[in-house]
Amino acid sequence: MSITLVEDEIIIAEYLRSILEKKGHEVNVLFSGNDDFAKHLEDYKPDLVFLDINLDSEKSGIDLAGMCQQRGVPFIYLTSYSDTKTIESAMRFDPVAYILKPFTEEEVHKTLNIARIKLAKSKGNFLKLKDGYNLIKIRHQDIMWLKADNVYTEIKTEQKKYVHRIGLSEINELLPEETFLRVHRSYIVNMGMVDGVGSDHLELKGEKIPIGRSKKAEIFTRFNQ
Repeated sequence: MSITLVEDEIIIAEYLRSILEKKGHEVNVLFSGNDDFAKHLEDYKPDLVFLDINLDSEKSGIDLAGMCQQRGVPFIYLTSYSDTKTIESAMRFDPVAYILKPFTEEEVHKTLNIARIKLAKSKGNFLKLKDGYNLIKIRHQDIMWLKADNVYTEIKTEQKKYVHRIGLSEINELLPEETFLRVHRSYIVNMGMVDGVGSDHLELKGEKIPIGRSKKAEIFTRFNQ
């Protein structure tokens, strides 16, 4: 994802930047709320923003949260304050999540996963993936199957095949459970496109997709619904 981080404590900002970049995210850091934040949102169009609530600047993180909400940009609060008054004031702008300082790398990853799931559910019937400066947008109903290929995932539609640098488990969290099912450690399929179920495979638009033994019962149940 393209992520903007607004944090005036340099050590914390660089620590969080390193955690996010390690996972392949593109990170822009702003050390003050005095920058033209509205212009930044328009120019960079981040997928997600991390906001320190108590910035040592004219505008607080809560002020910036209001700008995010107006433009439909999801955000996560960062703060060392957990008092009721601060939380109630901050929550009126509906953040995706809330991280208390000091935080660990594991806490950031867990919060980010929660955020991605929430964002995926709010983005409608499309799978949206960043490819450099480009945005790949694929309708759920067009996806036949997804296949793990080391650190990449192949996404097959009837018209085209995409290859994206994202793990199969990670992309599985972005897909609606009522439509897609992980039928094998290497495959996720669109159950609405399955034509038949064999003893060890699915038949899907002329292709055979292997299935895992532990998944057979669930596959038969879903296919017969």
